[in-house]
Amino acid sequence: MRKNSLMLPLWQAVAEREDPEILPDDLRDLAESGWRIGPAGSLLLVGCYGDGSGWRNDWQTEKIAQHELEVNDVSIPCDDLPKERDQFLRAAVARSRSFVVAAIEAAHGLKSAESLVAIVSVGVDDDYLTHGATVKFATRRGGFPEAYADLERFQYEAMAVIESTGGN
Repeated sequence: MRKNSLMLPLWQAVAEREDPEILPDDLRDLAESGWRIGPAGSLLLVGCYGDGSGWRNDWQTEKIAQHELEVNDVSIPCDDLPKERDQFLRAAVARSRSFVVAAIEAAHGLKSAESLVAIVSVGVDDDYLTHGATVKFATRRGGFPEAYADLERFQYEAMAVIESTGGN
């Protein structure tokens, strides 16, 4: 797992909490709906991809991660979180982290699940309430973005890249 310097203190604060973050029903349902193998062997959240009718299916293997990131792009609901900046950011990270753990656990046993990566982004600048949090998933295969190699380049987002086999 890698984190940028903006994520480090937030992640540490979450790790020190004694009570686990309870996921809202929609996130729990999304994680529990599981994963499916899609075009070109992609790994897709069922709740985001559905039956595939809304997506193209002529995916090329060398761009598989880009397609996965497009489908597996989850906005983490934050409307019910405290509005005070520090509390909001810690709660958004906690919720994102809990969702990542549940979603990665749901993928265990599937082909390519060992290469699954979660990318957590939480806005930390003045519009943190508007930015909120997102989690994207992709496998480390063709087309995985180089932008995530250097997380310090994200100056307004607390970022974490969590490898499926790298622990939580």
